[in-house]
Amino acid sequence: MQQAFKAHVPNRASKLQRAGCKRPTLFTCRAAPAVASSVSSNGVVSWATSKGAKLERASLSTDLLTDRPLLIASADAQQGDLLLSVPDSVWLSVEAVKKTTVGKLAAAEGLEPWVQIALQLLADRFGNSSSKSELSAYAASIPENLDIPLLWSDDELRVLQGTQVLQTLGGYLTFFQATFQQLQSSLFAANPAAFPPSTFTLPNFLWAVAAVRSRSHAPLDGAKIALAPLTELVSHRRSANSKLAVRPTGLFGRGQVLVLEATRPIRKGEPLSMDYGPGKLDGPVLLDYGVVDATSPKPGYSLTLTMPSSDRFIDDKLDILESNGLRQSMTYNLTPDEQPTTEMLAFLRLMQLKGMDAFLLESIFRNDVWGFMQEPISEANEEALCTTLLEGARAVLTGYTTSIDEDLAALRGGSYPKGSRREAALLVRLGEKEALDAVARFFEARRETQLKRLVYYQERRLRRLGLVDDEGRTTYDSFFKDGIA
Repeated sequence: MQQAFKAHVPNRASKLQRAGCKRPTLFTCRAAPAVASSVSSNGVVSWATSKGAKLERASLSTDLLTDRPLLIASADAQQGDLLLSVPDSVWLSVEAVKKTTVGKLAAAEGLEPWVQIALQLLADRFGNSSSKSELSAYAASIPENLDIPLLWSDDELRVLQGTQVLQTLGGYLTFFQATFQQLQSSLFAANPAAFPPSTFTLPNFLWAVAAVRSRSHAPLDGAKIALAPLTELVSHRRSANSKLAVRPTGLFGRGQVLVLEATRPIRKGEPLSMDYGPGKLDGPVLLDYGVVDATSPKPGYSLTLTMPSSDRFIDDKLDILESNGLRQSMTYNLTPDEQPTTEMLAFLRLMQLKGMDAFLLESIFRNDVWGFMQEPISEANEEALCTTLLEGARAVLTGYTTSIDEDLAALRGGSYPKGSRREAALLVRLGEKEALDAVARFFEARRETQLKRLVYYQERRLRRLGLVDDEGRTTYDSFFKDGIA
């Protein structure tokens, strides 16, 4: 039953699914100095604005809680007002990278865009002057000790012990290490002058990867990935007051500019914020960006359900899923305050469809069977899905080293400083457990108290035929009672 609860690897690193990493031991990727100072932030602001970036209604300030630089509104703004603009000439993009020796060689190798950008960022930060790009001032402003968990110390990672986040992080590290080894044996070995071993080390590569992951935001992501200076100074908030957008600029719209625009009225002095992971839980956002919005957390657990290939009806079930836009494996976010979605329950019912219920897989029902799955099929089917989720959630909960009550006590007792990595890790750990506990309670209550009261497929069918009334009584009892038969 526990196999249903697999770690979900975000789409940005889908290749990690092939890494085969299970629960990792703790590891240290890189020990580095403190976060970016206001001096370096002032420097990158001055550099970016000298290159055409504009602080339309924004100015640099410092977060009083964490002492980190951030942008605030320099004037009142209304919805739709521009707060910040960064032209594509300042983006660290694939186009910009191709102008350097490192970039040309990486492009010729056919490397993915994010790898090309990471290698140039590494060269800009740690390489000699001949390997740097025109945007090296931006790389110099990025702190070595980024908050992304890929670079956390063992002590910090211990707070994540037992979590889905740490398991996924192990997959990330395995994949990035394998990528680096491939680069060493191919691109680096063939071009030692451009990629000197003393500079292109695994720690430096991991830093560059962390920088790319933590500083890329939609719409400049995926195949269009680029790093735009100054956007890292916009805080992460779930109740954000702004968002990023790309607009055409220049003659015939051949150029592009990334703009930050207000999504609601903003008062002067208010920190500018955007949601780093719309629709994502806190765990994936912490993994990618090293941040959690403690004022408005989005706790949860990503549950991946996979239709077993060993199922005797697997071909029929996969055909049904494909016909309805679904895949053999689907991931659903479990949260403490929301019940499982109708689609998730339907997927579970199809997974458990067997025995006497398997007649619904006949071709005559093929166009309707997914609709049938939206509601309970039979008591045995519903009990099986409840047991699967209940036992699976409880099994995963036993893998954590602390209880929910212990985590709540640590949070309320201020065991970790506000705004610290450990507090973020604690919030994510607690959120995972609360979601798992909630789903276990939901399916336990459903199994113990509701199965006898649910309306199943056969009864629904008889009702549609008018042979059973709303109270479950047959409408043809009098037919036999009066002896008409």
